[in-house]
Amino acid sequence: MFQRIGRADTLRNQVANHIKGLISSGRLKPGDRLPTEREMAEKFGVSRTVVRDAVKTLSGLGVLEVKHGIGIFVATVDSAVIANQLSSLLVNESDTIEALFRVRMVLETAAAGWAAESCTGRDKARIEEFIRESRNLLEGKGEPDSYQSNNRDFHLLVADISANPVLMRLMRNMLDLFEETRSHTSAIPGRMDKSIEEHIGVLEAIYNGRAEEAGRLMHGHLESVLRSIKQARHSRRKDKT
Repeated sequence: MFQRIGRADTLRNQVANHIKGLISSGRLKPGDRLPTEREMAEKFGVSRTVVRDAVKTLSGLGVLEVKHGIGIFVATVDSAVIANQLSSLLVNESDTIEALFRVRMVLETAAAGWAAESCTGRDKARIEEFIRESRNLLEGKGEPDSYQSNNRDFHLLVADISANPVLMRLMRNMLDLFEETRSHTSAIPGRMDKSIEEHIGVLEAIYNGRAEEAGRLMHGHLESVLRSIKQARHSRRKDKT
């Protein structure tokens, strides 16, 4: 079950990822006791410090539970807690943010196309109301926190109109992961107004049943947001040097 770890990536991350893989595959289940740090260090072929750091990382994410004097156990995972903790990690893990955005591009590009194909009269009324509220925000008729709720509501609206309940659940979880990141994104000058304008373009395409255009505009919107985040990070790094 436990194998020697190579050195292609940081050892701590490799150990942590291997343990997570054992859990996700079902080979380790909630409540199972792991070997001691010394035993795992021998099996992985790494130092006890590496194992201790990996365990500490997974414990902080709620994946493992360390009972001092007793042992290390697989925790009963609370997905909401992990989502919140992962969202905090995303503030500093630019590679993770980009990877998640790539997943969103696949999911939401498809969602926008499906929404355009399945848009009903009731959905069109919802789109009209949402666009009206969005234009009010562009005109300054809204509170600052309305921007963030508008952004979340837009993505959930598209997922809902797509008439795919699985996609809706995925989007809720995905947006939870981005909760912390969104507050940083909203601080980028001009980003929120640009996002609202892009949202309106996607919704208009959905309203008019133009599936290909809706998907293209959604993909472009997410690319635009990711580009803004990366540019903001680059600027902050330059300011620190």
